[in-house]
Amino acid sequence: MSVSKVGSAEDANTPISLTRTIVGASIGNFVEWYEFAVYGVVAAYLSKAMFPTDDPSAAVLNTWAAFGISFLARPIGGVLLARLGDRHGRRHILFVTIAVMSLATFAIALIPSYSVIGIAAPILLVCVRIAQGVAAGGEFAGATAFLYEHAPIGRRARTVSFLGVSTFVATVLGSALATLLTVTLPADLMQSWGWRIVFATALPLGFVGIYIRRRLSETPDFAALRDQKASGTPKSGAESLWSVIRQNRRSILLYLGFGGFYSIAVYVSFTAYLAYMLANGMSSAKALMINTVAGLVLIVGLLLSGGLADRVGRKPILLACSIALAVAVVPTFLLGATGSLGLGLLGALIFVVPLSVFITPAIINVSELFPAQVRVTAGALAYNLTVILGGFTPFIAVWLTQATGSHLAFPVFVAVMAIVALIVVLAWYRDPKAGRASTGVHDSKKSSALEG
Repeated sequence: MSVSKVGSAEDANTPISLTRTIVGASIGNFVEWYEFAVYGVVAAYLSKAMFPTDDPSAAVLNTWAAFGISFLARPIGGVLLARLGDRHGRRHILFVTIAVMSLATFAIALIPSYSVIGIAAPILLVCVRIAQGVAAGGEFAGATAFLYEHAPIGRRARTVSFLGVSTFVATVLGSALATLLTVTLPADLMQSWGWRIVFATALPLGFVGIYIRRRLSETPDFAALRDQKASGTPKSGAESLWSVIRQNRRSILLYLGFGGFYSIAVYVSFTAYLAYMLANGMSSAKALMINTVAGLVLIVGLLLSGGLADRVGRKPILLACSIALAVAVVPTFLLGATGSLGLGLLGALIFVVPLSVFITPAIINVSELFPAQVRVTAGALAYNLTVILGGFTPFIAVWLTQATGSHLAFPVFVAVMAIVALIVVLAWYRDPKAGRASTGVHDSKKSSALEG
């Protein structure tokens, strides 16, 4: 299917076109995180359908192993698809990623159960998860670059913040739909076909996303790169992967420093804290209520704080929120262990409020740290390496708890990672404003956010 060009790069800065651009860029991220949310809620049903049921514990572990495989596929898929975005246009990568991701998610709903096709069922599940990982690997960096390059210079952080909003809206809605089906359907119907509904809904979401993305215009930055290539000007996005890494290694390491903490913190806010409250005797109803309220507060915080990074710069926010999160995480878990609805909610809020402010300057640097010639490739490589760390965070949490015998070992680990992020930002992130009218087209090879 061809990707037609509608409109011009200049048209994208009109209010209506910018809104369409935000929706078009965010919908793929929505599909990705929607699947993430529903997979977690229906994992128990999925394990019984896709794996032998003679060992329920092994089936659950295998289900989560299949989930984790997609994270390992992300860096590979991210780099491969990102090269498409740097060489042929940001729109192309957005079209490919949402098509593959929505079809792969829908395919989970179609896989026959283990009782019907045997070992082929988990093999197909793993193959589908790999396809999802490949698509997801290119999605976030491509969408971030697309929004960053289309946004007015003084509103870049505010515009990119909607990617963060789409992440948590998808998580809340996906969890809500899966939970609603679990509560309303009898257990036998949920096991036989109910769990498949949550994955099947990805197909209409994908069609909507493809329709919107086909109507998006290419970014001004890539249009300028394309003109450079046509005129024979060098540095038009054809660098080798090794060259991309070598020339941008400092920026990649910088992003790993605070992006790795961001990946861990998101896991804490929606998964680890919920599991901790349940493990300490809080009822499921109370814990899920706290989780939902915290998610809604985080979304509102993102919407309200999106423009803050445009006004005060990225560095002050990264520093202040790293300190706040390092201080908050242990009290958060202590309050979650009380079993009290009010104290548990307080614990969630003292963590998610600074996290909601931290998110936008963290995700915008997927694009802002790198010149336009290699923006998607370098950003995808850096981001997907941090996602692997986030994917292994559940394992780290369990291992630390078992090794130390303390439920506070993991919160202390999170606090240490926040301090690492703080040190990295202090040492390397030298320009507190960043993103100053930088398209990267006429910049040097160095990141616009770094000096020297």
